[in-house]
Amino acid sequence: MLSKTMPYYEFRKGIFEIDEFDCGSIFVVVGEDRALLLDMGTGIGDLKWVLENRITDKPYDVAVTHNHGDHIGGAGWFDKIWIHPADMNWSDPSVAPSLTFRKGYAETIRNREGLNYAYDPDTDIRPWPQSPELLPLEDGRVFDLGGRRVTAYHCPGHTAGEMVFIDDLTHTLLCGDAFNRNWLMDSRLASTGRACAELSLKAMRRIYAMRGQYDAVYNFHHDFRGFGSPLPENVMPNLIRCLESLLDGTAVFQEVPDPLSSDGATKIVAVFENVSISCLSGRIDQL
Repeated sequence: MLSKTMPYYEFRKGIFEIDEFDCGSIFVVVGEDRALLLDMGTGIGDLKWVLENRITDKPYDVAVTHNHGDHIGGAGWFDKIWIHPADMNWSDPSVAPSLTFRKGYAETIRNREGLNYAYDPDTDIRPWPQSPELLPLEDGRVFDLGGRRVTAYHCPGHTAGEMVFIDDLTHTLLCGDAFNRNWLMDSRLASTGRACAELSLKAMRRIYAMRGQYDAVYNFHHDFRGFGSPLPENVMPNLIRCLESLLDGTAVFQEVPDPLSSDGATKIVAVFENVSISCLSGRIDQL
């Protein structure tokens, strides 16, 4: 039987954060008529049971912020999933996050945190029972949940199809990996690394300019903010300043431990105050 022990917390009215054993955060927004599940984590335990038996009995849609395995690893237990077309390349089962990846990622997090979690990797991380139907999530799409509306916005940079979501009832920005204190840019999104930084900067500036619509920001890993707590208010502007410094030649670089490495590897990051930026491929100091 799959583990049903994932912690969850209602941190704003009708918005729940589910902690997938420190591998990532999953969010649920519950309206008067419907709910919206955002991301499905690495796929450990029985997320669907927790959603339907502990959080809401309302019908719900499922949408994802982007196509990385620690955000779509649980997709095989759901029928239909909204995702930006640019991140649909995992619709082929051979491209979707493998069981090996999911188990490896979970082991990396267990080793990094040095904790024992209430799940068994051999029984709680299973192959997908199905491949879900992927629905095109376009910029500006509104999910009307009854008494609240959640709007999706395109914010490429971490992936080509990264999406963020703004809840109009609580003025909350749920941003996946689009903003984070240790932000990763995919330097394969354009013909040059510099073009990727320019694309990312434009997207970040656009979402930051919408800040009259939200007063708190939640990324989908709580290692730099605390479970149920928002990102510090200066993270978004500092990320923008850090990207600007990369483009104007004033960036400061450091070599730091790679938090996702299992063998003590390091990586180069650009730093500005409390944020850092590195590349998912290539080196940030060689754009």
